[in-house]
Amino acid sequence: MQKEQPQVLDIVEGALANSRPFGDCDYIHQCTWRHEERRLELLEGHLPSSRALLSALRGAGTARRYRVLGDPVVRAAIHDAIGHHRLHVSHPHPEDLEQILRDAAALAADERRDAPLAAGAARDVRLGQAPHHGFLWCGGADDDRPFSRRFAALFREKLPWLRPAAPDARDRHTLLQGARLLDVLLPALARSALAHAQLVVVAGPDGDAPAQARGFRSATVAGLLGTVVLGPVTLKTPWSAAEHLLHESMHLKFIDLELTHSLLRNGYRMERSPVVSPPWHRRDPSGLRDWTVNRMLTVLHVYVALALFFRAVERRAGELEAEFGPLGDLDPGLQARRSFDRAHFLVHALRRHEGELGAAGRRFCAWLDCTLAAFDPSPPPAGSEVHLLLDLYAREAAALRDRLARSAEPPAAARLVEEIATTELATARGVLAAIEGAPPLRDAPAPAATLAERLWEVRARISASLRRVPREAYARRSAGSAKTPAELVRAMLDSSSDAVSALFRELGPT
Repeated sequence: MQKEQPQVLDIVEGALANSRPFGDCDYIHQCTWRHEERRLELLEGHLPSSRALLSALRGAGTARRYRVLGDPVVRAAIHDAIGHHRLHVSHPHPEDLEQILRDAAALAADERRDAPLAAGAARDVRLGQAPHHGFLWCGGADDDRPFSRRFAALFREKLPWLRPAAPDARDRHTLLQGARLLDVLLPALARSALAHAQLVVVAGPDGDAPAQARGFRSATVAGLLGTVVLGPVTLKTPWSAAEHLLHESMHLKFIDLELTHSLLRNGYRMERSPVVSPPWHRRDPSGLRDWTVNRMLTVLHVYVALALFFRAVERRAGELEAEFGPLGDLDPGLQARRSFDRAHFLVHALRRHEGELGAAGRRFCAWLDCTLAAFDPSPPPAGSEVHLLLDLYAREAAALRDRLARSAEPPAAARLVEEIATTELATARGVLAAIEGAPPLRDAPAPAATLAERLWEVRARISASLRRVPREAYARRSAGSAKTPAELVRAMLDSSSDAVSALFRELGPT
């Protein structure tokens, strides 16, 4: 790392946390409050409680306004009331909206420290004692407080395949440690990001969850504003908890920006948006994994922040592991590089679709691009995607290894594994042969004892060999070749898709 890197990281953190209009959380909150108050004004002729809430908010201090107007149930009630009374969208229980706003008015007039969702709770657990630290959801089936009931209904509506659960003592400890680690690593960005996360919910997939939800890690949902949802798998270490708290809080920050700034052109509609297929995800013929322009913007926002996070971890892990535990299998250097590379890809993709952005969106994208350039020591060549494809390749190899290790290894699986390995080894040799001066494929180690080890060894060897090639070399087509080496790598991953799918079917359900 360059000698001046620590100072550069401090400057980048200051930009992401404090610059206006896209970094300063206090400024963004002020914009959000004005937005919600204007919506309440639109309801004054329909809901008496909207006048009461407006009056209470205008007499409340900043801390109280922050808690009440940031509460996911209050914000959802304002949204639904606008839909019902102004846009004539039917609501099953409009009387509930009146009651929520009335209760919110009473809570806004009461200068207390808790959020509406936490008021009257048997257990009040926060991520920390600073104003930007949100609350942990500790409600259960027997929690009959009006705000809790409404939040549980919203959660079922927005995330029907997840079930929230009160975090146990270990999970609470890991979450609090994760928040404190984030405060230590990146104090300015931690405050600026976590200030948008009023509530943290621990949840896992229920018995009817789709297969792709079984490994749920984390989520934010536009209909649950101010809410971070974390899967138990993210709470193995404070390092993982800190990463996912930052990740999802940056998404929440973007949602508030999107509501209050012209990030997208007038008339933009997600269903008609141009899309890209991120190279680090396997292509889905249904298009379910394609990203719209607004999705690209929010993910770019997150990856720039994560690049900074992993650089900070890389810099300070040695001094902090004694307090927060070992990094485990986290490789901060690799994760920082992945975040940088994915962010660069999204910047280039957004430039191709700049017409879909509003004035603020173009400025937002340029700001993140400049921020990225300020601390990426080795940006990839324009149009380079092989490094992103290899991320997918390695991640899929790990998933296959873990799945094979849990299986009884039916006879057909051995044949499929051998077919995949043989085909990919031949393709990798062809890719390397098409690149002048590329090193040959690394020698094979001793034969693997299990199917899981066999496929993992082959893919790890191929990935390591391909990563040794300079990234710019993948764009150069050799004489007589119809495809660039990059296109050959893409073809290798695409052609293995059917075989990998067949292997998973042979292994059966988990």
